[in-house]
Amino acid sequence: MYYFNIRSISIKHLLAFAALIILTLAVMVSTPSKLKAEYPTRPITLIVGFSAGGSTDMYARAFSSFAHEYLGMPVVVINKPGATGMIAAKAVYNARPDGYTLLFNSGGGFLIKSTIDGDRAPVVPMQDLKVLGGIGQAVTALVVPKDSPFKSAKDLVDYAKKNPDKRLRWAHPGRGSTKNLEGMLFLKQNNIKAQDIPFKGGSKARNAVSAKQVHFSFIGVQLMAGFETKLRALGVMSSERDLIYKNIPTLDEQGLPALGVSNPMIIWGHKDLPKDVVTKLKASIKSVASSKVYNKMTKKMGISGTYLSPLKTKAKIGIIDKLMTPFIEKMFHKK
Repeated sequence: MYYFNIRSISIKHLLAFAALIILTLAVMVSTPSKLKAEYPTRPITLIVGFSAGGSTDMYARAFSSFAHEYLGMPVVVINKPGATGMIAAKAVYNARPDGYTLLFNSGGGFLIKSTIDGDRAPVVPMQDLKVLGGIGQAVTALVVPKDSPFKSAKDLVDYAKKNPDKRLRWAHPGRGSTKNLEGMLFLKQNNIKAQDIPFKGGSKARNAVSAKQVHFSFIGVQLMAGFETKLRALGVMSSERDLIYKNIPTLDEQGLPALGVSNPMIIWGHKDLPKDVVTKLKASIKSVASSKVYNKMTKKMGISGTYLSPLKTKAKIGIIDKLMTPFIEKMFHKK
C-alpha cells in the first residue's frame, strides 16, 4: 500500500499545489457566468392591449411570424383587452423585467388614456416602460356602411349640421383610445354632434358599422381589408394618404380641418430591462420590421409595415401628445 508522506513535499511544492487549488476554484466560480446562455432561452410573451382581429393585433401577429428568426425563440401573442391597453400595460409593468414579457400597443392609445386618468393611471408609459421600436403606422379612417348616403366626409358634416335633431351614432375601439379621441376632435372641429358607442377593439367597432348598427366609425384604415363590399371609407385623419389605401382622400383634401395624426405601432418593454436584453430586442425589431418578407405580409394584410427607430417613435408620440393633451385637458379635466 502506498502512503502519502507530506514530509517529503517541499514548501515550494505546497505553494504550487495551493496556487493550483485557488486557480481551480476561480475557474469554477467564473465558468457559470461565462457559459450563461444568451437571451432569450425560452419563448417571449407579447401582450397586446386590444382584442384579436383589430389593427393592433394584426401588427403583433405579423411581427411574431418572423421574430423567431432573429431572436432564436418564438414570440407568443396574448390578448389582454380593456382600458385602452392599460390592462396589458399593467401586466407588463408588474412582470419581472427580464425581457420575456413585452407589450405591444399603439403610441397614442394608452398614452392618451394615462393623460385622461391623470394621477389615477396605473402605468405612465413614458416613465414606467421603454420604447424598443416601431413596426408600422396606423392611419385612422372615417368609415360608413357601403350603401350609406354619405359619399364624402363633407357630406356627413353637412348632414349633421342641417339635421341636429337627428342624432347620428358612431363606433370606436374604446373610450380613451386614439380613435375615440380623433373622433371627438373631428366632431368638435366641425361643430357637429353624434352619440359615441364604444367597443373593445377596432374589429368589433368595424363589425358594428358593417352591420349598420351605427352610422359611421373611426377605425384603423387597414380594417377595411376583406370588408370592401360592406364598408366605405370617407377620409383619413393623417396629413397624407395611407400607403396601402391610396384612393382614400385626407380630410383637408375635402376642405375640412385636418388632424394630421398617424399612430405608431410600438413594442414596449419594462423600464428596468437589462442593457444586453434591450440591445438584442432593438436589433431584432429593426431586422424584422425592415425585412422584405414582413413588409410583403403586412401589405397583404392591408397594413403598412415600416420600421421606426425608438427615437423616431418617440417623436411620433410627441406629435400626438402635443395635439391631444390640450383637447384632453379641456374635455376631461374641466375645473
